[in-house]
Amino acid sequence: MQVFEILEVKEFTKLLFMTDIFDKFTVVEAEFHTFVKYDINCKLNKPYFDEEENRDFCTWGEIRPICFGIIKGKRRPTFFKLIFKFSEEFKRDWIKSNTTKDIDGDLYLNIRYSDKEMNLISSFSPKTFLLDREIINAFDLYVKNMFGRINITVEETGE
Repeated sequence: MQVFEILEVKEFTKLLFMTDIFDKFTVVEAEFHTFVKYDINCKLNKPYFDEEENRDFCTWGEIRPICFGIIKGKRRPTFFKLIFKFSEEFKRDWIKSNTTKDIDGDLYLNIRYSDKEMNLISSFSPKTFLLDREIINAFDLYVKNMFGRINITVEETGE
């Protein structure tokens, strides 16, 4: 787990809410503080759908317009938090390409805005205890490079 500070808050916020760059991420939770507090449990209400859904949570693409509607306006939110989960397919491929060990876990990206600062927390959550942090460190580096590829500068602030 690595904490990063996003140095270009305005540019990143535009990418997050006004483009489809993060739309395929699963959203586990969203929270926004404007004039009221919005807590969004992003777990799907399966009885709502006509056809069976093979997933438990919505994607950012499905909920992004709603979240953008919550924050847009003359005043910026005082706080927001998003918990993104990388897809199962991405996770399997990424783990396979980064280790030969039999490791399973989930990959998360936590985005937190507070006091006009934006932070990211990369999180590799193994299903079993790991003595070796090599795969965890590799995921932290992947996240840092991922933001570099979209021209967003991040600075490591701690673990």
